[in-house]
Amino acid sequence: MSLNGLKRIFNITPANAFAYFVGQTPDRRITFQSYNDMLELEEKYTYRRPEFLQLDEESEQASADHEARPILIPHRELPLNAGYAETINAGKTLHKNEDQALAGMFCLNVDLQNVTNENTDTEKEENTSELRIKIPYACFGVFDGHAGEGASLMAVNTLHIHIMEKLSAVKDLLACGTDEKLTQSPILTEAVVSSITIDKLIIGALEEAFFEMDEQIRRERLTYKIDGGCTSNVALFIGEKLYVANAGDSRAIVSQKGKLIPLSYDHTPETDRQRLQLIAFQKPQLLGSEFGRLEFQHRARKKYIGQKLLYRDRHMTGWAQKVVVEEDTQKFPMITGEGKKSRLLDTIGTTRGFGDHDLKVPYNGLEIKPFLTPQPDVRSYDLKQCEHDEDDVLIMASDGLWERLTSEKAIEIVGEVFKRTPKDDKRRYVVAAQTLIAEVRGTLKDRGWRRACGDVGSYDDITVFVIPLNKSVSERITNVHNSS
Repeated sequence: MSLNGLKRIFNITPANAFAYFVGQTPDRRITFQSYNDMLELEEKYTYRRPEFLQLDEESEQASADHEARPILIPHRELPLNAGYAETINAGKTLHKNEDQALAGMFCLNVDLQNVTNENTDTEKEENTSELRIKIPYACFGVFDGHAGEGASLMAVNTLHIHIMEKLSAVKDLLACGTDEKLTQSPILTEAVVSSITIDKLIIGALEEAFFEMDEQIRRERLTYKIDGGCTSNVALFIGEKLYVANAGDSRAIVSQKGKLIPLSYDHTPETDRQRLQLIAFQKPQLLGSEFGRLEFQHRARKKYIGQKLLYRDRHMTGWAQKVVVEEDTQKFPMITGEGKKSRLLDTIGTTRGFGDHDLKVPYNGLEIKPFLTPQPDVRSYDLKQCEHDEDDVLIMASDGLWERLTSEKAIEIVGEVFKRTPKDDKRRYVVAAQTLIAEVRGTLKDRGWRRACGDVGSYDDITVFVIPLNKSVSERITNVHNSS
C-alpha cells in the first residue's frame, strides 16, 4: 500500500498532529481528497496578503511567522476610513494565512435615457452629450479559507467582479433611487409582480454573485489548482443602506450607541439542520449506510430499542418522541455536536461558502458537497435610521475572532478603545481592529498562546474590519453624482 493510502486509513494530516500538541479539536476539513492531488496544476492566483496592505517581499515573509504572529495593519487609508488588522495562525498551515480580505470603492455608470422614457427619439438625437449618473458603492469582504488557500484566493480576486456584473445588470432600475420611482420605470410597466423593490434587486444581485462564484471554482478547479473551500462575509454600502451577505461562520455585527445589532448568523450543521435533513430525506443515498438523518437527544444505542427518545427531523423546529428501532442504533447521526463544535458527516463544521467540491468523508469516501451551498443570508441595515456618530461601527471578522469572543464582548472592547482615542483620529478604527486581535490571540507562553484573562488564545488565522457608520462616511456612498 502507498504512503498516501496509509495516511487516508489513519487520518494522518498536519492539522491532526498540530491539534494533538496544542489540545485543539482537529479540523477534518483538511482530509479531503481532491482532483488536484492527481495532477500538478498551475495556480491561477499567487498567494499573497491583501493588496491594500501593500507589503513588500520582506514584509510578506515576516507576516508568515507562526511564533511571532505579527498583527498586520494597513499604512494607507482604506475606503470609508475602515480599520483593518490580521494575524496568521499558530502553525496549522505552514507559512500560509488561509484568510483573505477585500476592500474597495466601485462605481456604476448609468445612462439616464435608459431610466426614463420621457425624451422622444428626436430629443435623444439632439443631445450631443448624454447625461450620466454615477452610483458609487463600497465593498468589503472576509473570506476564511480551510484545507488550503485556493478558494479564498479565488474569492478575493473575483467575487467583486461577479457583484459588479450583477449590479450592472439592474443599474437602470437602481438609478430610480426610490421604490416609488422604481414602479414608474418603463422597464417595469408590464410587470405583474408588485414586490420588486430596490432592496430586492440588490439582494438578488448578491445572491446571484455568490452562486456564480462557486460555479466558477467548480469549473476552473479542473484547469487550475484551487484547493479547499472558504466562508464568505461581504458588506456592501450602496445608496442609503448597508447590505451584509454571509455564507459560513464569519460574522458581521453593528455597534449602534453600544447596542448589538447582528447582521449575520453562523451557518453550522446545527443552524442549517433542517435544510441538511431535507436533502438527506430527498436523496438518502448521500448518507450511505453509515449515517442517519434523525437527530436524537443523545446517541440512540441498542439498549434504547423499544424505548422513546426525543428527536428532530427535517420538518421540525421543536422536539417530539419516537420509539427507537434497530435501524436508529446502526447509524451515526449526520449532525453531531453543538455550536462551533457541530459537524456534518463527522467532517466539516461550516455548511455554506465557496469551494469544497472534492470534499469527502475521509474514512468512507462519501461526497459532502451535495449538502453544502453558497447561498448567502442577506440582511440590510438602513444608514439613515438614526444619527450615527464616530463610535457607531460595523465589525466584520473571521471565526478566528468569534471562537474566543462573544459579539457583546467585541463591542465592549471597541468601545473602550474609542474612549481612549479622539473622535477626529482617523486611525482609531485601525487601533480597534488591532486591539480585538491582540485580545483573542494573546501572547505565547510556556503552555501555548494565552489571553490576558488566562484563557486559551486563538490558534486560528484572524481577520477583522472595523468600519465607521457616521454621517461623513455614509455620505461618500449615498450621494449620486451627475456627469456629462
